[in-house]
Amino acid sequence: MGIAAIRQKFQAFSRYAEWLTVSMFIGIFVLFVISVFQRYVLVQPVNWVDESILILFLWSTFLTEALVLSEREQVTFDVVWDQCGPSGRRLIGLTASVLLVLLFTLSAPTIWGYVAFLWREKTNALEWRLDYVYACFVIYWLAVIVRAANRFLWLCSDQWPQHVQDQKADEKTNVLG
Repeated sequence: MGIAAIRQKFQAFSRYAEWLTVSMFIGIFVLFVISVFQRYVLVQPVNWVDESILILFLWSTFLTEALVLSEREQVTFDVVWDQCGPSGRRLIGLTASVLLVLLFTLSAPTIWGYVAFLWREKTNALEWRLDYVYACFVIYWLAVIVRAANRFLWLCSDQWPQHVQDQKADEKTNVLG
């Protein structure tokens, strides 16, 4: 299986992850409505609902960042990037990718060790093990490494000019305009 086939599998996986994270946000909304109903109509607040909302929010945030958002959808500081030509952008991209892979790989054992250490602790209401609750952070961590390595491979390929070209005006707009 070639790199193109692997990338195609990742894109399909990203679609499934998108549906999963959308389902999590729907779950958050439904649980929030239940919480409001329990608290203000029945005057019996329940802790498990609030805890479930927090866990779903944590998982949806990290999974969306790791598996759904593209590089162009990330928040970036691109003042220097915009001033450079294609070769300078390629150099910046290669350097950033190498640094991300290196730093995240070096710190991965510490991250894994801490999350694994959390098996001793449980959540207050649901009594779920915290290593399961925070496993989404390990998934995020690994995804950052894979994405940076993928970017490095793109920038080393013959198609690198496509990945450093200027963005269209509508792709760079933000909340402020």
